Amino acid sequence: MDAELETRLNRIEQLALLAAKKVLSIDEAAILLGRSKKTIRNRLSEIPHYYGGTGLVFKREELEQW
Repeated sequence: MDAELETRLNRIEQLALLAAKKVLSIDEAAILLGRSKKTIRNRLSEIPHYYGGTGLVFKREELEQW
């Protein structure tokens, strides 16, 4: 399979899995926003986030609106 096609299919699969979740980890938020984890961490002052029992979390709905 073409590498670019495989990359796109993986991205689609990841986004489909995230669609069912309401609360996201930083890894999942990075996928949803199409940014790196480093960028997400650097922009926490702008991005709505919370600290839960498992650490840093994001509400999917708020990220989509942001």
